[in-house]
Amino acid sequence: MNQTTNDGEKMERKMWEDIKAKNWEAVEAKIAEGFQSVHVDGARDRAGEITLIKKLGVGQVALSEFKSTMNDDNIVVTYMISAQESIDLERLPTKRAPRLSVWKKGASGWQWICHANLTPIP
Repeated sequence: MNQTTNDGEKMERKMWEDIKAKNWEAVEAKIAEGFQSVHVDGARDRAGEITLIKKLGVGQVALSEFKSTMNDDNIVVTYMISAQESIDLERLPTKRAPRLSVWKKGASGWQWICHANLTPIP
């Protein structure tokens, strides 16, 4: 049965805090084996996403319009983000853009198993 939850919002906000703080141990611990992401330049696995995240320089982040639904041990969360980000010192667009994540509850707690970010990467 699907039910709404605010746990997805909490997990996404915490993930962004950890990325911004460059707390790589915490970030990596939250990314599941078998993780997949999709970006405008294609798909990434866990290692590829971690490499991309570590290249991010993150400034101010505004997250809004969260929608989270839970189905068994999965939380699907969508939201809008406006962030000051750069990759290898190149500024990314700051206009609001949608994101989608899926979190799965396992033996070691909630882990990120899927993410969609269709903001162009230079």
